[in-house]
Amino acid sequence: MTELDAALKTLQEHGIKKTSQRVSILDYLIQNRIHPSADTIAQGLGMNLTTVYNTLEVLVSIDLVYVIDSSQDGKKHFDYFGHPHYHVVCRNCGKIVDGENIDMHEFPTLAREASHYLIEQSSLEFTGLCEDCQKLFGLTN
Repeated sequence: MTELDAALKTLQEHGIKKTSQRVSILDYLIQNRIHPSADTIAQGLGMNLTTVYNTLEVLVSIDLVYVIDSSQDGKKHFDYFGHPHYHVVCRNCGKIVDGENIDMHEFPTLAREASHYLIEQSSLEFTGLCEDCQKLFGLTN
């Protein structure tokens, strides 16, 4: 099963119709791991920006897509989240990198056990300086 097939199955499990816009946006996010803004998605797919925002809202509500707020450009960036991972964000240039070397599946259980909360969503984000910005500021050898 491809990632897109799995995402479409998740839509079906939540009783959400498989529209061409939803399929296109999911496929775009799966194929382009660039953490695009809604503007970038709309331009890349030749779609109306309102349609993109409305579709992303649905996909975020069922945890297929994750929102990353960027203080660098003031825009929200979107990431396909079919498999849990963390993000590392450069505080200078805004570059976002996916991290997959930590098993994120354990964190909701650990948080639930520690807090007795019903965990509905989880995310992990680190902020720092990317290698290029470290060089720019003379912080590497």
